[in-house]
Amino acid sequence: MPATATATVQRRRRRPKKYPYRPKPPPEPHPFLLHLKSLPSPIAAAAALLSGPRHLHDHPFAACVLYRLARARLFPLVLPLLTALRSLRVPLQPTAFAALIDHLGAASRPDAAVLVFRAVPAFCSHSNATFHALIHSLVCNGRVDAARDMLPQAPKLGVRTNAVSYNIILKGVCHRDGFSGARVVLEEMLARGVRPTVVTFNTLVGAACREGELASAERLVGEMARRGVAPNAVTYALMMQGLCDAGRYDDAKKLLFDMEYRECKPEAANYGVLMTACAACGDTDGVRELISDMRKRKLKPDDASYNVLIRCLCDAGRAEEAHRALVEMQIKDGTTPSAATYRVLLDGCCQASDFELGLRVFNAMLASGHCPLARTFRRLVRGLGEDGKKEEACFVLEQMAQRGIRLDAEGWQSVAACVCNSGASDMVLIDDLVSSS
Repeated sequence: MPATATATVQRRRRRPKKYPYRPKPPPEPHPFLLHLKSLPSPIAAAAALLSGPRHLHDHPFAACVLYRLARARLFPLVLPLLTALRSLRVPLQPTAFAALIDHLGAASRPDAAVLVFRAVPAFCSHSNATFHALIHSLVCNGRVDAARDMLPQAPKLGVRTNAVSYNIILKGVCHRDGFSGARVVLEEMLARGVRPTVVTFNTLVGAACREGELASAERLVGEMARRGVAPNAVTYALMMQGLCDAGRYDDAKKLLFDMEYRECKPEAANYGVLMTACAACGDTDGVRELISDMRKRKLKPDDASYNVLIRCLCDAGRAEEAHRALVEMQIKDGTTPSAATYRVLLDGCCQASDFELGLRVFNAMLASGHCPLARTFRRLVRGLGEDGKKEEACFVLEQMAQRGIRLDAEGWQSVAACVCNSGASDMVLIDDLVSSS
């Protein structure tokens, strides 16, 4: 075969060039859906839905209106709207009912949640989502027995109970009856052939540890292994908390090595339990050692870890060291301080009467988009006023006014005493702030 022909065949056999995968952009929202969301009130949205053309009586639009009613807590309108939607034969899906039941449960309306649950068959079949939403609403509102009575009814509803169903019941029983009652639920779960999950065992371990039943908690961890359920970081964190509560810090710390032996990587929550125990004893060095150990294990200390250290230092009156810890968490670990971090440090500065440092923290806090609590605002203004820092006190006072926070009488007295000998411009500023507040 000539060389030119061979080259032609080779070119034909080459695979086509692969281009990088580009996901399709999400579809544009339907104009009617945008219209329903833009209406000023959920009632107006419901009226627009019911008066709309027949082809717009569909699940996405009806669900949007139901969600708006639920978020606005206009629950008395939910059942009448469902009746109207049923007459229009709107094909609602189980997800909409599950969300409604969740909202009603969170609003402490379990009876209304039951009514919505009963309305489901007029639109669609029940699903695990609707069933679990109902028993969760009942449990959260103290109706554990009613939720438990729903389990035998599941087959009649076309729902098959699973570990999630029992985990919801287990949580309520633990809260009401403690570890002994929860153990009965586990036995019932096993008798019905439902395999427990790590969440099941963690719920039981947590209940046992809270009651000081550490031996029972350890037996549960052993039972997990026998049933082929691997303990996770939460399991060990619960065990650590129980040991720390019992004054057995060294045993709790040893669990870090047990985790590695069982191929379970420690997480920030495990270190958080140990740090909190150290902080309760005022052991700031112990907290620092744990943060250092986290770095050695390639685990990035989070803001909660530093919050424990900063609070511990502030409680000891070491505000400057606490501020250095704030800088360290950003530069050394690349951890962004949360609003809680700034608030703990600012409160510590005020407690130590270091209002100049407090003002620096306050400025950094504002630059990060966070804001102190009202009581901290007032304490900072009062402290700056007593230190004779009138401009700084007025600046904080102005920030308070912008956020609608009022200064107490003692704070005004401190600011007034600070500026009484100042120029007219300061007095004008105070007048403006007084009139705006």
